[in-house]
Amino acid sequence: MKIWNSLDDVPAETGQTVVSLGCFDGVHRGHQLLLARLLNAAETNAAKSVVVTFDPLPAQLLYPETAPLAVMALEDRLAALEVEGVDAVLVIRYTRDVAAQAAEVFVEKVFVKTLHAAAVVVGEDCRFGQGRAGNIETLRAAGLRWSFDVSVLGDRTAGGTEGRRYSSTWVREVLSSGDVGIAEQILGRPHRIRMEVTRAAGSWRTKARAVQGMLPASGDYAGWARVGSGERIPAIIRIPRRASLATDITVELQMPADRYAEKSPGMSRKISFDFSSTS
Repeated sequence: MKIWNSLDDVPAETGQTVVSLGCFDGVHRGHQLLLARLLNAAETNAAKSVVVTFDPLPAQLLYPETAPLAVMALEDRLAALEVEGVDAVLVIRYTRDVAAQAAEVFVEKVFVKTLHAAAVVVGEDCRFGQGRAGNIETLRAAGLRWSFDVSVLGDRTAGGTEGRRYSSTWVREVLSSGDVGIAEQILGRPHRIRMEVTRAAGSWRTKARAVQGMLPASGDYAGWARVGSGERIPAIIRIPRRASLATDITVELQMPADRYAEKSPGMSRKISFDFSSTS
């Protein structure tokens, strides 16, 4: 999968594409249904499938005090999109200038002139552009002007259980209550976080603020850790009650002998942690 970090990264010879736009936070089962439609449309049009997404998430720039936590790190968002079979992802750095761009200008600049879109595939709740004024009707009008099709995945076909459609909001709710098993069902994979941990007092520790991805409610959780690019190791993560951004989070790697470090206090490692649904 190609990753383009700006419009300038997109090769001029890319040719026609079929595009989907969104935050794709969690790349949950609802997103996966949308991506399946994207890939099908790309095949029909003999075009490349491209996801356009943002970093940081728009709400985190516009409403930093009240914005919801990101479910996953950008690295994991990209990895999950690759698993779904997307040909390329355009990651647009979300800035005040991008936020102030009129929806019609965004479509012309990104979809038409850069990606040469033959079709656009989105969910019916799609909103974009200045003041989130862009919507399905904006896309359809642009499609008539610039000759691209618009395919909309309605809420009724977006999947879900117990009468509720899959959503990033739902993932955040169940993580806030500590139900990593339901989160796994919505995501279609174990929930993952990333962090840099430091060896201290016989365990690995980090601050809550250093964690990428959403921490669940306080408690002890079993799962699997990966140190760097090494093997997966059984592990337990301990999240204290009333954790603040400055709270210490402890990770215990369950190994016959911790190869990384009774003899090396103070060393740091980057790890990922997948929560087990049987915690």
